[in-house]
Amino acid sequence: MTIAACYLSSEGIVLGADSTSTYTLPSGNHYFNHGQKIFEIGDNSTLGIVTWGLGGLSVGSHRTLVALLADDLKKTKPKSVREVADRWCAHFWKAYSTSLDVELKLYDQLSKMLPFDPFALPPLPNSRTKDQEAQLKTLRNSYTVGFCIAGYVIPGRKPEAFETLFDLANGMPQPKEIPAGGQRFWGAPNMIARLLHGYDPGLRHALLSSGKWNGTEAELDGLLRSQALTHLPAPMRDAIDFTYACVLSTIKALKFSSFAQTCGGPIEIAVITADRPFRWVRHKAWDAAITEGEP
Repeated sequence: MTIAACYLSSEGIVLGADSTSTYTLPSGNHYFNHGQKIFEIGDNSTLGIVTWGLGGLSVGSHRTLVALLADDLKKTKPKSVREVADRWCAHFWKAYSTSLDVELKLYDQLSKMLPFDPFALPPLPNSRTKDQEAQLKTLRNSYTVGFCIAGYVIPGRKPEAFETLFDLANGMPQPKEIPAGGQRFWGAPNMIARLLHGYDPGLRHALLSSGKWNGTEAELDGLLRSQALTHLPAPMRDAIDFTYACVLSTIKALKFSSFAQTCGGPIEIAVITADRPFRWVRHKAWDAAITEGEP
């Protein structure tokens, strides 16, 4: 799990992420706290990428695949950030579908069957068993990976960002543009939703499905929106502070909760401003894991 962030303004872009990588083993989850989830696309570049979800593929790490994208962009210069996002989708989907060929075929097979019904005796023809239902859920949850590609392409100077989400169910995705003047969070965004909006989607769903809410969905949304913290457009240094605070709040919330600590490690922050290329604000040194815990 991850907490990944993108703050998009007319001045530029802030990318933020934690450093924890989660490995699910038969004995339980295992964590490494010095993974990298933000990458500059090339050298002295005006483009960056942040990732969440599945941490890598058998045919190549995210670091390697981003480097190969950078080589391709250097060979054939893109005309827009959207083109970069489109090329990333084609580039990554080829690696994703090759690496997960067996899982894609199994997901396709299971998804075409009828859902498991514990009350059907005998079971309906072509319906999933209880184990197959659990297997489908695991496939759906374990092999999803997302990316936010952000920056600008010279001679343009307008900062832009696009979200792409890869999973076993939907084939190669189309990039979705992130509206200007706001922020997005992925991976484990519930803490931020509660902090900024006063609720998360789970609470909204629980209220609507409880049978005790007598109003309309629109009326509930209006009440919930009234509790949101107003967020004013911030200068870049304050946008950096906002992004860092949100990532840190998520890490601390999970640390002091009863949930698995799936976010943690050093916080990384990068910025791309309309007048300058990709720059690190906070970036782990190569000896970060060695010096962990040292005063």
